[in-house]
Amino acid sequence: MKSMRTLTREWLLLPDQYDRFTRYLRDNGLTTATRLLLGIIVIVMGVCALLNRFSPAGPASTIALFFNSVVVISCFMVGVSWWVFGPTKRRSFGFVVFCDVAVSIAILGDSAPLGRLLSSVIYVLMGIYIAYFHNPKLQIAHLTFSVVMIVVAAQPILFGPERDPALGVSRVLVVVTALLICAYISQIVLAMLSVDASSSDLDPLTGLLNRRGLDRHVEKVLAEFQRQESAALLVIAIDIDRFKTINDVHGHDVGDRIILRVSQRLSAWARADAVVARVGGDEFILAQRLSVPAIGPLLDSIGPAMHSNTDEIPSISSIGIAVRTHKFVAGEERATAFTDMQKVADSAMYESKRLGGGRVHTIVTTANR
Repeated sequence: MKSMRTLTREWLLLPDQYDRFTRYLRDNGLTTATRLLLGIIVIVMGVCALLNRFSPAGPASTIALFFNSVVVISCFMVGVSWWVFGPTKRRSFGFVVFCDVAVSIAILGDSAPLGRLLSSVIYVLMGIYIAYFHNPKLQIAHLTFSVVMIVVAAQPILFGPERDPALGVSRVLVVVTALLICAYISQIVLAMLSVDASSSDLDPLTGLLNRRGLDRHVEKVLAEFQRQESAALLVIAIDIDRFKTINDVHGHDVGDRIILRVSQRLSAWARADAVVARVGGDEFILAQRLSVPAIGPLLDSIGPAMHSNTDEIPSISSIGIAVRTHKFVAGEERATAFTDMQKVADSAMYESKRLGGGRVHTIVTTANR
């Protein structure tokens, strides 16, 4: 059985869940419903803040009224933008920060002590959101911030003129316990989804597609390539150089962190509609289509995007790229053509290794190949 220290370390090393979970939602047709629900939640927060202005327990001072107005307007703007523009990883991080700040302003502007603690329950919802969409480090920051704000919110009932310490402490314990337990339960559910993913389309370590998932999802890329005029199809093979030596010298925990680092950099570099998969221990495949004029700049950018001189434990990868600009012809099986392109990309990648590793080698396929 693993020690608590080992489990905690493994938990802290979990990657950001945004790409994995949004992919899960997309594959199950839940993206629109989720966007709608999150937008409604933020707008309801704004409505609650607006109604609070008309309560005797609501904001009384000019400053409190000003910040209340800022929260109301911001909630409506963020809620509508969530519907119109849709989420990205950066917007999702901003959403977490915005909600924590907005809830804190609403809490501090409430003159009713118990009302403050009731509003603190929204921190619980944000903890659940972070558990599914983001990483443990953000969760720890959120939980720490939330507990501090809950204690601050309880100051009037703990030490104010009409203090009731017993009631205040009990309510603080209820809210903090709910905050921690809901985050923990959400993490368990996420772990169960990860176990399920390991036997389906996703790689459990990186959240990328596995080989089965690659074969199932690449058809959309191939269809878009066939439909779009003046489009190119790229298949990229990446292999971490001397990965066995890294594992032998530094241990498998470090090896896993390097795999995560490579997967995150590859996902960040790729277009949003690309298909990215981990197909082996340290092997990755990417397929995407793009316009022909964009090929050169994109190929020039992948090497710098994948390597950094500031890494604590450096690693380099050999990169092989197969480029196809001619469309599929009658009778040509797309799946077979994609398999052939993977072989070409692998050949280019092994050529990069033969030349010393840490290089990018490109092969352009021709119509009669």
